[in-house]
Amino acid sequence: MKLKGIMIMGCVSSLLLASCNKKEIKDGYAHYLETDFDTTVSVGDDFYQYTNGGWMNTHPIPGERSRYNTFDVLADENRDRLKEIVEAAQNIKAVHGSNVQKIGDYYALAMDSARRDREGLSSIQNIIEMIRGQKYDLQDSTFARNLAYLHLRIGNPFFAVGCTPDAKNSSMNIGELWQDGIGLPNRDYYFDTTEKGKEIINGYKKMMAHYFQLLNESDCEQRAEAVYNFEKEMAGLMNTKVENRDPQKTYNKMSYEEVKKNHPDFNWDAYFGEFPIVPNEINIGQPRFFYGIFSLIKRTDPVILSDYMVFNTVNYLAAYLSSDYMLTKFDFYSRQLNGITELKPLWKRSLDMVEGQLGQPLGHLFVEKYFSMNAKARMKKLIEELRIAFGQRIDHLTWMSDSTKLQAKDKLSAIDVKVGYPDVWEDYTDANVDKSLSLVENFIALNYFHSMKEMKEVDKPVDKSKWYMTPQTVNAYYNPLNNEIVFPAGILQPPFFYADGDDAVNYGAIGVVIGHEMTHGFDDSGRQFDKEGNLHDWWTASDAELFKKSTERLKERFSQVIVIDSLKCNGELTLGENIADLGGLNIAHQAFLNTLKAGEKEKLIDGQTYDQRFLLAYSRIWAGNYRDEYLRQQIITDPHANGRYRVNVQVPMLDFFYSAFAITEKDSMYMKPEDRIVIW
Repeated sequence: MKLKGIMIMGCVSSLLLASCNKKEIKDGYAHYLETDFDTTVSVGDDFYQYTNGGWMNTHPIPGERSRYNTFDVLADENRDRLKEIVEAAQNIKAVHGSNVQKIGDYYALAMDSARRDREGLSSIQNIIEMIRGQKYDLQDSTFARNLAYLHLRIGNPFFAVGCTPDAKNSSMNIGELWQDGIGLPNRDYYFDTTEKGKEIINGYKKMMAHYFQLLNESDCEQRAEAVYNFEKEMAGLMNTKVENRDPQKTYNKMSYEEVKKNHPDFNWDAYFGEFPIVPNEINIGQPRFFYGIFSLIKRTDPVILSDYMVFNTVNYLAAYLSSDYMLTKFDFYSRQLNGITELKPLWKRSLDMVEGQLGQPLGHLFVEKYFSMNAKARMKKLIEELRIAFGQRIDHLTWMSDSTKLQAKDKLSAIDVKVGYPDVWEDYTDANVDKSLSLVENFIALNYFHSMKEMKEVDKPVDKSKWYMTPQTVNAYYNPLNNEIVFPAGILQPPFFYADGDDAVNYGAIGVVIGHEMTHGFDDSGRQFDKEGNLHDWWTASDAELFKKSTERLKERFSQVIVIDSLKCNGELTLGENIADLGGLNIAHQAFLNTLKAGEKEKLIDGQTYDQRFLLAYSRIWAGNYRDEYLRQQIITDPHANGRYRVNVQVPMLDFFYSAFAITEKDSMYMKPEDRIVIW
């Protein structure tokens, strides 16, 4: 299970040089064309559209995607580099057991779609028979062991298990149980009564029925209906995404004996007997769910439970099976849910599989070939400058008391920084890839390797050197349990970051990303953790209340935004990211101002002021096109607001936006000074 404390931001772009006057920007940025702007709109009426409208016209969404933004452009460039690496690994006779051998052989297996079509379901027939042949008795040891088998190797029927740092003792790992087991992206889909919602539910049932048909089952539609109804009952027991953002609600630690006492229906001893260790302590992420799920299983027809587990398994493995299963999954999840019209080329799908299981060894080869140490040095300097600027802004906060300020700055100083790639690479010696076995068998074996590796860390000290992103990832994150910010090598390159670029550009783009991740330590969720990464209230009651009042204003502002049709942004779900964006903008701008010498006359660059370049750089980060289906799903599932609103809702809250572009009350984006929100 992925560490839930990590808050991820999909981010940035470089920008284009332009000259600016009151309502017009001329010439265009370096590396882009003048046509990347949309001069049919005013800067003050729609800053995002003006900055990015032309780029959007020249970057239509490829058929294989649900969106296409500047983030994806760089990801594509990285993918081409990774392709060269995996093809080279495939074509050389590498030492058996080496990472190069594993990468090359796994990629070769993934590329052999003809073999998968010949093999059909044969490689997992034994697993299907295991599921069909067991008793559906929670106390039965075979049922518990079989469930553990699936959790460690394949998917998460009924619930998920994992290892996580103890949120109130973050130096130690504990076991964790988490709600899981439904096939739709979010619990809310099961209760969507709109016409679009009904279409998605019907498409989901159709996919289920088609799986059962491929499995040569009878009464396929009836089986699908029964499994769907079971999943809907499961969904009704689950926390919402907003509830799961609250670390206090999801922290419910108890001893292993207490787990058995509270949930006596299930044979926990047989279940954990399949694991490398029985946890001494376990965090129950959602107590209501776990009280309900075992009761639900007990009262459900065993035939339905069997069908559910078969569906869950086949659905999870479909991409690794023959084309009829793979295309069935594609038709629903990609085509219907995301509006994707074309299947990715085989090499891209195969590369995705390699990244999914062997991402860090592949990243090791990536950084050796493409990562610049100059970028790492410049990035670390920028981070420290942002840290200084954040401290300055804390000092000048009018709403926070001195005692809380001291602790905030103490936490800020303690933030650990990781840039580029891990200092110590993970050991993949026990991860085996065997070309004599099928792709799906190798996938299951690698899943088992990762699961056992993770669960061996239970009840042991946290490895603070561990990374939760691969080096080639174009992204960044803040981890509150380690109080750390992490910037993989993938993002530290053009067009996101220029090692030799001018300050206004870099502070407006990567600088805001740095500030964004720092601010996550002080958003509505991150602020509840102290400098050691422990869930601990270090705020005075009055400061916490004043913070909440400001964040409520931000929540309401985003909640008013209509994204598509009548669907509005979820201001509560996106609150943490919105706080981080606003904080990142203010902190990065403060850091940039710190670079200017006292009394120094501003020098226009290509006719453009510093503040203009800063803001245009930020806007360019979020240039992108999105399918309607993607936008609908984003509203329901994604804690990030759409890029258009990360610009047009945030920028008007910055005082320097008005002076930079001479924005007045006549402009649509104008906000009265008293309505502008400042948190950090």
